[in-house]
Amino acid sequence: MLDRSCRPQSTCKKILFCLYRNVPMWLLLFFILTGCNDSSIQQYPPAENQKFLEIDEIKVPVFNTAEEQLNYTRSWFAETQDKRAALRAFRRLYPEEKKSSGVAALELAYLQLGNDFRFALEHDCFAAIKDYREILMEYKEFDAISAKALWYIGWIYANLLNDKEKGIDHYVELANKYPAEQVSLLPPAPWVSIIYEADETINTALYNQQMNHWAALALLEILKHSEDGEQTWQAFDTLWQKYRQDKATGFALKVILKRRVQVEKALARARQYMEKDFSNVHILGDIQKEINAITGSGGGA
Repeated sequence: MLDRSCRPQSTCKKILFCLYRNVPMWLLLFFILTGCNDSSIQQYPPAENQKFLEIDEIKVPVFNTAEEQLNYTRSWFAETQDKRAALRAFRRLYPEEKKSSGVAALELAYLQLGNDFRFALEHDCFAAIKDYREILMEYKEFDAISAKALWYIGWIYANLLNDKEKGIDHYVELANKYPAEQVSLLPPAPWVSIIYEADETINTALYNQQMNHWAALALLEILKHSEDGEQTWQAFDTLWQKYRQDKATGFALKVILKRRVQVEKALARARQYMEKDFSNVHILGDIQKEINAITGSGGGA
């Protein structure tokens, strides 16, 4: 539980300080990866003449512009139903803002998983998948929205429903359909893809949006979940050839070394990766540990 003194107030620094004191590093990473600015946690106190729209018996304040209304949906909400009502209100008020409405739809779909995705029930997962599939149909002209919807379908199947095969199928579809689509840091963010095992320490750089693609993250998930050695190496090889500067490639290299797939080729690429300027300095130590473990050098096992 967060201390009462650590409830989100006015600035990103305050929330990160409180999180740092109270939660595990992997959860702090979630807030970092969603992107943090004052508008994402700011509360909008209603004016005396404030208008409201009632959604699911919840009064949602109505603002003057679509931008203000969308910013309100990104405020901090104590209850999930308040967040859901704010998103539904935006979609009802501004249906002509198609792309922003799609972003709101993505967030609504994610809310189907409840307050904490770790406790989502099977029917919650399938409800979210259903919503994401509808998004794929309704917003197919927006690659950024479609790519993210596919990502979450794959993630729900692979990570929450433990249906690795279906998860991989959707990651493959994502990598094939949207090879150039860059990662959006609008919430909900794809932080799950780079969480280490529970007993490991998180070390990762902040995402640089220009150097990260949904396809690269999908390929990383494929090699993490696939039990087929050939498919695993093919996913890594595609990452290496097409997305070498993406952060996902560094994490994929660690995974491929740890799984001992194509060991000699993997070692050669690991050494090459560590010599390049684009290397993610926060993953280099982990890669070196895997190299040491394989070669028996540097105190490795």
